[in-house]
Amino acid sequence: MVSHVRLENQQNYRQQVCLSCMTGLYGCRWKRYRRSTEPTTVIEKTFLLITILAFAFMAMWLYYWIIAENSADDFNWFMWTTTNSWFHWFTLVFTLTIIAFIYTTFLVLLAIAHCITGQQLHLYIVHKVTIIILLCACIAFCITLTELWPEEWDLLFISLQVTAPILQIMGVVILTFLTWPLAGIWWKSTSSTAFRWVTFIAYSCLLLFVYLCPLAFLTPCMLGHNSLPKRPLIMTHKGAPMLAPENTELSFQKAASYNIYGFESDVRISLDGIPFLMHDSTLERTTNVHKVFPNRTKHSAEFFTFEELQQLDAGSWFLQKNPFYTAKRMSKAEKQQIKNQTIPSLTKLMQVAKHYNNKSVIFDLFMPPSGHPYRGNFTEQTVSFIKASGIQEHQIWWLSDFKRDWVLKNAPDFEQTATTSMAPKDFKRFQIVHMNAEYSQVTDQDIQDFKKINISTNIYTVNKPWLYSLYWCIGVKSVTSGACQVLQSVEAPIWHTTPQIWRIIWILEDCVSLICVVLIFVFQRYRFPRRPSNPEAISLHTNRTFPHNHGKKSDRELLYRSNEDTPMPAPAGDASINHRPHNGYEDIPSPDGTSSPTDSLPDPQHEEIRMTLE
Repeated sequence: MVSHVRLENQQNYRQQVCLSCMTGLYGCRWKRYRRSTEPTTVIEKTFLLITILAFAFMAMWLYYWIIAENSADDFNWFMWTTTNSWFHWFTLVFTLTIIAFIYTTFLVLLAIAHCITGQQLHLYIVHKVTIIILLCACIAFCITLTELWPEEWDLLFISLQVTAPILQIMGVVILTFLTWPLAGIWWKSTSSTAFRWVTFIAYSCLLLFVYLCPLAFLTPCMLGHNSLPKRPLIMTHKGAPMLAPENTELSFQKAASYNIYGFESDVRISLDGIPFLMHDSTLERTTNVHKVFPNRTKHSAEFFTFEELQQLDAGSWFLQKNPFYTAKRMSKAEKQQIKNQTIPSLTKLMQVAKHYNNKSVIFDLFMPPSGHPYRGNFTEQTVSFIKASGIQEHQIWWLSDFKRDWVLKNAPDFEQTATTSMAPKDFKRFQIVHMNAEYSQVTDQDIQDFKKINISTNIYTVNKPWLYSLYWCIGVKSVTSGACQVLQSVEAPIWHTTPQIWRIIWILEDCVSLICVVLIFVFQRYRFPRRPSNPEAISLHTNRTFPHNHGKKSDRELLYRSNEDTPMPAPAGDASINHRPHNGYEDIPSPDGTSSPTDSLPDPQHEEIRMTLE
């Protein structure tokens, strides 16, 4: 038998860099002799399905994290409370997801290329292990997020109200382009007729599903003419936390420069009864308490007097941790201003609201921990400071459910705001005029029902233009955002159209895609016509006929003739040794007994046969 070494040493192979890279990257088959055109084994077909499943998982996760970017700061804060270590966790997970998605996409494309070129699928063991690890990690992460961060799955489904039409168009385009290689593979396939038709029906069902899924779309972005609601007002979440340290005077001042409607914050009561602004229950994350009070790092923020709170630096952490990647772009003057920030009181927030055209104020009021001297009357203490600040009462959106009856009696002009749905009689009893809810807590229908009874809805936390656009189309009055500088530049929803125009786009794209799919299958049918064959008769001894060669030779005969030992040159004058032709092929005698040079196998045919045998 002819050795591969002799084949490589004595034959002039055509360079097939692309084929070598394809088989090498997918199955570590870099050498020509390691490639095979034999049918793919069942195990390799199974791993192909696993690879496709991993690709689908990673595509889903990539979409998940793109949508979850709206809550990136919440995710980082959640991880900080879990690990007690501040890090850009969201950026890390998002980056890893992108890398995994690119990796699985690359493997799927390589597998398609193998099928197109007729190469045997053979996934390298390293890829197999990696794919299994990715699948297990996806499943584990899915379970973990479902338990610890369930509201983000709600946001995922909410996002489909905006992205579903776009995803449908992308799906139609991708499937249409994939028809070209798939149709070629289908017509060239030597599999059983039943298997071929099963795959054809499966692909047709998938295509039909993508074509018809718009029938199930319910999106508020499809509006009638001149029916776009008013633009939602913007309440700033902890000021402008992307531009300055959260819940500081500077943060609210920067937010006010973007013509927002009001401020949202978090209020706690100090040990000496002064309301101050702080989101976390401790001072670790946003102050230098570990330097000033090293023995009280884990203590609740409410167990510090306001004088002690004023000794803390509430700004430098923003420059050190750079939570939104904005600190490095600031000037020296801005950085110095940030370093001078302290924890502000609620009274200071009221003064800023009055100074900037009487902004509205909404805040979460936290009950002091057990043992705090103001635990029983923190509501009265807060209301007294608000009234003492001189702000107009109607600017306050009162959110706390603690002693709401007392607040209605002593501050009747506060705009009562609910956090959960109530019975109609309770809405009337507490004089509720606003509903403050997270996007996962209310549906589109709830918002419309609240509007019918003259209750406006404020949605939190909305940081991305696509989510702002959705609630713009739904018709909410306001949203709470930590990215006021981003939303302020949104002059219209990212997309909205009439149902009639969308119906035209949908039908047109489906018809064009269907025509392209049919034409591709017809064209590929003529490129790869089906020839009846008996698989048992296929062997190396099968005669092959070439249109430019009058003789018939088997593949084995041609390969062996092309690789016979080349004799050593004879000594000068020795005419007894017949030298082989320079091209390495013997002349085949013609019927009249003479040598016919036309019967010699040309080099291109020789290469084709050797490629087939390999």
